[in-house]
Amino acid sequence: MSRLKGITGRSKSSKTVLMASDIHDMSRMAVCSDTPYNSELDQTMKLTGLQKGLNQAWKDVAADVKDKYGKVDLMVYNGEPVDGANKKNLGQQSWTTNLEDGMQDFMKLDSLISRDKVLLVRGSNYHTTVDGTNIEEILADRMGAIRAKPWGGSGYTDAYAMVNVYGKVFNFSHHIGYSKSMAYRSTALAREMANMHFEDDKLGKIDVVVRSHVHYFWHHESANRHGIITPAWKFADYHLFRGGVAGTTPDIGMVLAQVEPNGDIYVDKFIKDVGVKPQQVHIK
Repeated sequence: MSRLKGITGRSKSSKTVLMASDIHDMSRMAVCSDTPYNSELDQTMKLTGLQKGLNQAWKDVAADVKDKYGKVDLMVYNGEPVDGANKKNLGQQSWTTNLEDGMQDFMKLDSLISRDKVLLVRGSNYHTTVDGTNIEEILADRMGAIRAKPWGGSGYTDAYAMVNVYGKVFNFSHHIGYSKSMAYRSTALAREMANMHFEDDKLGKIDVVVRSHVHYFWHHESANRHGIITPAWKFADYHLFRGGVAGTTPDIGMVLAQVEPNGDIYVDKFIKDVGVKPQQVHIK
């Protein structure tokens, strides 16, 4: 059961799962705190107009979720809390290439979320892995995250995570197929939902399939399964413009799932306009 509008709040016994991904803190095209600090320069960096809009959007989502649901039971960061050193672009469009700076700033953003537990899932190696060391693993340790390794082990993070809420199982994983065309954006998620059905005998039944990576929001619901692609917190950088501009503008926000003791699942999206438009050159 899905209800994208009209949820008035939560019952005392319901459980809430808030989902965010593709934060990409460190990029000048992505959200950051009010006070992003570059330790190499020993200075607090000035926010661009876009960063100011993204920062306010983050605060607005945090406030809206708290007003509507109170403290959420679980916050899931489904990959790429930081942007990494941006090696292919030689650090261009980054306010820092120091991963410690990025992790510290991301934790400032997380502190604005009214949450109980937190869980991190691994994203792309390009953004979050340096010579075999995974940044999400370090963050999960520092943040006191739930250990979420499906096949066991002492670590905190993995390529996917399984979360059981009142018998309803969420499968979180970062990657999903991407399409610039709006006509085909639903295809990859529908395919993933259908294919996950054939994993039931090996993984157990999956009730909610959550993916990210593509920087746009999508939600599917079938008779017995939900599919969600979480929105992002980064606008396109140079890499995405190789195939043109159309289809590169992201959806900004988070998604919340509320699970009732009887197994009903309600999906609520928090999508924000950052209030910033690209500048135009006026010829007079």
